[in-house]
Amino acid sequence: MKRWIIRLTLGLAVLVIVAVAFVWSVLAIPYFSHFRTTLISQLLSDQVGQPVLVNGDARVAVARISRVHVSGVQIPSTNISNLDLATLNSLEFDINLVSLLNRRIDLNNLFIDGLRVDLLKQEDGTTSYEAVKERAPAEQSDDSVETPKPEEQPEQVEDSDNPSLLSFLRTRTVALTNVRLIIDDAISGFEYDFELEELSLNQLEAALGVIGRGQVNGQPFELDSLYPDSGPFTNAATFSSTTLTFNGDPTPVEDGGGYTAELVLDVGSMQDLFDVLKLEGGIDGNAQLRFSLNRSGGISALSDINATVNLEKGQLISLTGDIENLAEADGFDLQFDARLHPEGQPPANAADLADLKLTRISTQIISEKAALELENLILATNAFEQGLDEVGPVSIGRIRRTEEGTLALQDINLQAGPLDKPFLVASGNINNILQLKALDLGGKIDAPATLVLSTLGDDVAEKFGGIQAEFQVDDSTGVLSLTQLTAKAVNTDVWALEAEIAVGDVTTLNGSVVDVALELQDGAEFLSALKLEPVDTGPLGLDFSIRGKDGRWAGTLGLGAGQSKLTGTIEAGKEDGRDKITTEIISEFMDISDLKNALAGVVELSKIGNETVSEGEPSADVELQPLVLPETDETPSETKAPDVRDGVELQPLVIEGSEEDKLVDANEFLRETDIYGLIDFKKISGIQGITSVSSEFVSEGGKAKLGPLEFNYGGGYFNFEAAMDVVDAPDYVSVAGATSGWDLADILAMAGIKFDANGALSGRFDVGGNPTSVNAFVNSMTGSASIAMSRGKVATSLLELAGLGIFPWLFSQEIQQGYTNVVCVNAPVNITAGAVSFDSVVAETESVQLVARGSVDWIGDSIEIRAEPRKVNSPLSRSAWPFEVTGKLSNPRFKLDIGGSRSRRADGADQMPADRQPCKPDILQLQ
Repeated sequence: MKRWIIRLTLGLAVLVIVAVAFVWSVLAIPYFSHFRTTLISQLLSDQVGQPVLVNGDARVAVARISRVHVSGVQIPSTNISNLDLATLNSLEFDINLVSLLNRRIDLNNLFIDGLRVDLLKQEDGTTSYEAVKERAPAEQSDDSVETPKPEEQPEQVEDSDNPSLLSFLRTRTVALTNVRLIIDDAISGFEYDFELEELSLNQLEAALGVIGRGQVNGQPFELDSLYPDSGPFTNAATFSSTTLTFNGDPTPVEDGGGYTAELVLDVGSMQDLFDVLKLEGGIDGNAQLRFSLNRSGGISALSDINATVNLEKGQLISLTGDIENLAEADGFDLQFDARLHPEGQPPANAADLADLKLTRISTQIISEKAALELENLILATNAFEQGLDEVGPVSIGRIRRTEEGTLALQDINLQAGPLDKPFLVASGNINNILQLKALDLGGKIDAPATLVLSTLGDDVAEKFGGIQAEFQVDDSTGVLSLTQLTAKAVNTDVWALEAEIAVGDVTTLNGSVVDVALELQDGAEFLSALKLEPVDTGPLGLDFSIRGKDGRWAGTLGLGAGQSKLTGTIEAGKEDGRDKITTEIISEFMDISDLKNALAGVVELSKIGNETVSEGEPSADVELQPLVLPETDETPSETKAPDVRDGVELQPLVIEGSEEDKLVDANEFLRETDIYGLIDFKKISGIQGITSVSSEFVSEGGKAKLGPLEFNYGGGYFNFEAAMDVVDAPDYVSVAGATSGWDLADILAMAGIKFDANGALSGRFDVGGNPTSVNAFVNSMTGSASIAMSRGKVATSLLELAGLGIFPWLFSQEIQQGYTNVVCVNAPVNITAGAVSFDSVVAETESVQLVARGSVDWIGDSIEIRAEPRKVNSPLSRSAWPFEVTGKLSNPRFKLDIGGSRSRRADGADQMPADRQPCKPDILQLQ
């Protein structure tokens, strides 16, 4: 019996040795490599939760805690074909064989080299990885293991209901070298390429520590995190000049689970952050962000949000408030403020539209039914400030990085007005939110008149119906432009409006189509509907259109008021390599009373919103007077204090520039542009005497000509023309013209001179000078001019006294009738650089001829004139009362030559011709 026991024991020992030898052979001998790789592939697949392929070798150092080495490991994606979720060059880990024999798998102390992980998300939402069951940062599964002792490793059992690569790594001590992690989200457009020199997951005493070092998208990166089994967790990361901390406490499961943490982000350089995010920021500065995050039951709530951005040029952007549910965009209560200029250094007040700048944005962001609303929106500029009570809700489909590297807000939807019936609905994209560029928005407007006429009562507003429109705006040309608009007035008989606008290239107007027509059937009815004083304007209309094509554009304008009509056309473009503009303004009939009524209607419209007339203001039936700015004797100390807001003195909107600058600009324009213009008011009614006005302007090759401008007033006629050569003589302009048919009595009355005189006046002038300013032109003027009068009379007989002497005058006809008939006046003068000279200014009555000669120098402040009156046909007779005006022009001296004077011809001529000419000096007519 004893022998059989010994034999059985020896047999079992041999059997165990053979079994151990067989197992060792299977695990160590190269012949069984394929078997080992298959076995380890299955083992790892069960642990990771998805297929793991071992394409290289697998070796095992057999011991109670065996060391396994595997090379060429591949983890295919289960969701995306022909893609590996992860690959690695080599993998080493410890395995407890005893636990393995008991069907308890224990892998630990992993060492991974040459790991590449591709975490991808496609446009359709498909990911290269399996979603991991959400758990709190420090929350452990029911299979958490005890802290390992140096001499042995504890058992590690995975959650069989949700195995994954991440959950597998989370409960192991792992050391990784030469790690590359690529996170590419096609939906958000963001891509992160982590190249880590080292990454370790260390199972410390009752805690998991994570340490990493390397680069992300080419920028330095460091990570240091600690996740205890219970208690506070910490995360600290550095990206280039940006630091991020995320520290908090897990919430016990019995209290709902999750965690509460505080995030602090400190951005040293915005551009560095943009480099990490692969964004084309175009701006730089620093930023700080802080908020508390409470994660519970799948809901993320942010509180005490405080974010500030300080840009390099002094702008400041801030955001404060709370968000109750971030994922569902619910419970937003945020205050947004942006100062878009350095503190205390706002931009100068805009002189024109080109200078207009946005200086401040302020709004409160709230949420309503999972959509955002902007309340109390304020847009301040250096010209005006406009407050909008409410804009929203606003929803954003997604925030993503574009292929061009810009941060985009896409699938934006917004509305304004009541939630159940908004008057504006728009949608589109902003593909560069950081620089507010690449905008593309379109929408509809259905605005009732009550929107702007609410103060007048619903009964008034309802008569005006409303406006319906569709629009599209974008900045594809570099400037925010209205590229399409169609609008019309609806539900009203008081007024009619139709508009269609499409602006292509705003610089050339190529592809532009503009058609606008506004019509009022009865201006009085329109004003009555507004509860204003009706003005009988008759029908009013305005229409204009613009067309642009092939580098040329053309426009038309039509105005109508009562019976008056005005039309205008303009064409512009290139011709033979030069810019060319052709324009015409024509009116077949213009009644000034129609114009006055239209202006009176505009005055009535300006009273909208004024409930009462202040004391001292004119009432509706007071005759309107022309606008006159009275002179003031205010000293500087008496002037009104400047309007100062936010430390900045507000100035009126004035376009300033030196006269020289304006001249250069005009000359440049005329050198490069050919212009053909015509104005022709063929029949004017309503002002006594004015019957028509016409003129033309032509500029070709830098040679410009204005006129003749023809103006008829009563029986009077005015003709004017000017010419300039901006190429050869840019500092000289010539002006010439003629006039006739004017009555001296009317001119004296308009000038306020109470002197009884009349006569038919005419004149001519032909002068030139420097056009840089009025003073420069007057002081440099050269040329000639003349004034003539015929068939007149003056209420005095002094001219007869001076020419005839006392006794003939006493018996003259003029002294009896109290006035003198003026046969003619002829006053030709020569003008030279600020001075006027004349040799023979003649004023002639039926009995007396007065001849004057002399000069007036307004630059030199001097005057020298001598006038000699004589009896007609007697140039050699004595002049009874010649006189002289001499001295300074500012203080002239008058001298009467008592005793008179005589004249003679040097050639001895002493006979007047039979065909004597009036208003030609008699002495020059002698034979």
